[in-house]
Amino acid sequence: MINSNYALQPHEVMGGFETTSRPSYIEATHWHEWLASAVDPEIITLNVVSVSGTVAYDYLFYGQNVPRRNDGRLRDGVLKKYHHIEGLSWWCNGVDPLHDYSPMQWGCMKPDRPRRDPNKVDKVIKYEHPLRVPTRAFFLAVPDDIWESVAARYDKPISDEDRALGFWYWVWQYNIPVVICEGAKKAGALLTLGYAAIALPGVNGGYRNPKDELGHPTGEKHLIPDLQHFATLGRKFTICFDHDTKPETIQRVNIAIAQTTKLLTKYGCQVLVTDWSYPEKGIDDLIVARGSAVAVDVISQALTLEQWQVKGYSRLSYEAALILNQRYLGELPIPKAAKLILLKSPKGTGKTESFAAIVAEAIANGQPVLLLSHRVQLAQAIADRLGIPYITEVRNSETGILFGFALCVDSLHPNGQARFNATNWKEPLVIIDESEQVIWHLLSANTEVKKHRVEVLNQLSQLFKNALAPGRGRVIVADADLSDLSAETVMGLAETKVTPWVVVNTWKGQPWNIYHYKQTTPVNWLAALEADIKAGGKPFIAVDCQKAKSKWGTKVLEARLKKQFPNLKILRIDSESIADPEHAAYGCIERLNKVLWDYDIVLASPSIGTGVSIDIRGHFTSVWGCFQGVAPENATRQALARVREDVPRHLWVARHGLGKIGNGAMNLKSLLASEHQCFKANLRLLQDMSLVISSDEININRTALNVWAKMACRINAGMINFRQTVLEELDNEGHNIIDVHDNKTLGTLKNEITAQTHETYDAECQEISAADTSHMTPAKYEALQQQRTKTQTERYIERKYKLQQRYGVEVTRELVKKDDAGYYPQLRLCYFLTIGREFVESRDRKLGEKMLASKSAWLPDFNGGQLGLVIHALEMLNLPNFIANDRELRGTDDDLVQMANNALSVKWQIKTVLGITLNDLDSPIVILRRLLKKIGLKLKYLRRDGTGDRQRIYRVVGGDDGRDEIFQNWLSRDAAPA
Repeated sequence: MINSNYALQPHEVMGGFETTSRPSYIEATHWHEWLASAVDPEIITLNVVSVSGTVAYDYLFYGQNVPRRNDGRLRDGVLKKYHHIEGLSWWCNGVDPLHDYSPMQWGCMKPDRPRRDPNKVDKVIKYEHPLRVPTRAFFLAVPDDIWESVAARYDKPISDEDRALGFWYWVWQYNIPVVICEGAKKAGALLTLGYAAIALPGVNGGYRNPKDELGHPTGEKHLIPDLQHFATLGRKFTICFDHDTKPETIQRVNIAIAQTTKLLTKYGCQVLVTDWSYPEKGIDDLIVARGSAVAVDVISQALTLEQWQVKGYSRLSYEAALILNQRYLGELPIPKAAKLILLKSPKGTGKTESFAAIVAEAIANGQPVLLLSHRVQLAQAIADRLGIPYITEVRNSETGILFGFALCVDSLHPNGQARFNATNWKEPLVIIDESEQVIWHLLSANTEVKKHRVEVLNQLSQLFKNALAPGRGRVIVADADLSDLSAETVMGLAETKVTPWVVVNTWKGQPWNIYHYKQTTPVNWLAALEADIKAGGKPFIAVDCQKAKSKWGTKVLEARLKKQFPNLKILRIDSESIADPEHAAYGCIERLNKVLWDYDIVLASPSIGTGVSIDIRGHFTSVWGCFQGVAPENATRQALARVREDVPRHLWVARHGLGKIGNGAMNLKSLLASEHQCFKANLRLLQDMSLVISSDEININRTALNVWAKMACRINAGMINFRQTVLEELDNEGHNIIDVHDNKTLGTLKNEITAQTHETYDAECQEISAADTSHMTPAKYEALQQQRTKTQTERYIERKYKLQQRYGVEVTRELVKKDDAGYYPQLRLCYFLTIGREFVESRDRKLGEKMLASKSAWLPDFNGGQLGLVIHALEMLNLPNFIANDRELRGTDDDLVQMANNALSVKWQIKTVLGITLNDLDSPIVILRRLLKKIGLKLKYLRRDGTGDRQRIYRVVGGDDGRDEIFQNWLSRDAAPA
């Protein structure tokens, strides 16, 4: 029963509140429980009551559908089930916004002795709600001082009229931002901090999902009336649910957040989602453990739904079996029964070395070992450290292959150099170091793996099945940035669920001082670098570009620094130099710690990437990083960490990255939908060509596609705010970010580096155009392509021959430059849109027949390879008409206006198929410019019309760039008999 003694009891209040008194209708244990959740005593006093005895039934069984006997008494089954509530409980309800803010009849009860969950005997049901009554939300009664606190936070004064109508009416009337949480105590803690907090009884409590007795949907999902009442246009909602760690719980919460956000957004609300990396589960726990300031920061840094979902794709949510905090991992006590081992440990903590004992034991026991990587040089270096051979060392030795080897995933198929067949690998030990990057390479790279991606995925699927099957097989994946996606890939491809054995090393080590150059371009960064070298510094320079046309790539910077410092020894390490037998960097990756001592300046591209550890000390005085956003942000952080010694870092990073994946979306559903819709459209076009094909008979490997899409969302999000993302992640690693306020105008240096770029690039283009390809044949060209090592001369020959075969015209320096600038895909599209239109179907049909023969497809590659859909889209937009007959164009032309209206009505499809983002305010001329760019043409302004509103007049130009000769060559090739 409700405590009848209303005398106030003195009480020392914890958590920094002033001394207050506990009312006698609240038991001390209940009072302490709420105080322990950082709830203001006055909020507790207004909303909580302790109950016991049979009166407790009145709180839970007032509904009309409660099972009762004819005499009105509760049925025996109900009394037996709820007998426990006769003991002591607390009850909380709040006010009802749908009934003039009077006390709400609905609420929740928390018995001191809860009942067991009949479906989960190891769990109890902590909270009871009124039986067979629709759940509501909690709107706790708020004392005046808390109201003042909320008003101060949002700078909204409280009038006398407001006070008469009450706090929640004030919140509703003035569109005060609302925080949605789970549980009344959390709402009390947030109100205490000055937030208008509405609590739900569970994460799904914000909406209804109507179903019949069989569980079939009977209507659309919709907000509960309480939330709908507050879902007014423009209101800001922040969802602040618990920070869970169990994957199944996380998935359930994610679905609930997404659904609640979708429904609130329909009413024009802005919705953000909180996220934190602290171990505390609830926001009340966070406040108690870390203080109100941390909680305020968490709420102020809440993310949009897309940002929050993307952040989840970087999280490792599996519970750790072993948590370490040590500089080096050492030997790991992996249980014999562990089948999937997940290892997350910072860069430079000896992840690779920790595998050595495991590998040695496996080899000693005759267990085959396979180490997978995404770069040949990296695989060779790791294999050497683990004491196993790389595939080139054992492919002629049957014994060697039986013991295992290291291999690049590009060769993981029967036609690769390993002649790999996963069915022969019984109970293997599979190790994937730097797994996040290996998996992304597997799913997206344009290297050799693209030609065999479907088969490699099939082989990997069988390999994982063998490893996770009963027996001694196991899979170890490791990465400094390990996420659930690595585990999802392994278990999804294996079609097997196992409980991973997880090791997390929380060691952070000595934080770096990172000097951040905030300027728009890296010119000030370069000036500081050269000043440092002049002062005797020995820098290690990491960049994300290598090509000669890149102003901030390895080749241009090498040329610049050689001129400035002719007496210093400079080593350029990139994908070309490490594979060139005539270059000093040839084969240096596996012996870096010996080679680098000999050089004063080292320039490195991403070829020194994940898994490479530069451990020499006392040589490099600083690390300099210049990143344009060519590679994902985690690769940027990896590059800064290759040198393990704690020396100053100097960083310039672009505000926005240069690439996007798929349609560039951060939203998983949007990204996947674009691929699936393109696939269906391409299939329809193939069916129109009389190719008998159905999507039902094509395996599209949904596991791998989902992982690809999540990683793509992660990369797209990072590229949008590339600089911010890199700096945030470096800060999360514990480093000190020091902004360099250098606003000097360095026009001379800027001009010099531009001139150096032109000089270096012009020289390379000239070398390519002058290369001797007279001896080349298709067979020799294919052999040259397959060579692992190539001299610079061989690279020039290979490139020139490729251009000769591609265009069928003389290869000049200008053609090389145009090809580098993306000339070929533009020209190819223009050709198939115009004189080569009749050959589109036969071209696409060949790819369709290949897919049909294998009964499988990798959607991003297949969609990217089909041209028919793109051509069809450009024709639907009437582009051929606008480029014909030297026509003069005005923005008011009827057909041009109609084209623009059509394009704007299908903006999403235009973005998906053509990769063009349109805005509702784009004019017909702007839209036409973007379409023309797809085929390498542009608009030239001619003059203004002489009458009326004097419209601007344009003409399509750019077709006189030599494409006619190329088109005739292509036409002859395509028309020739097969």
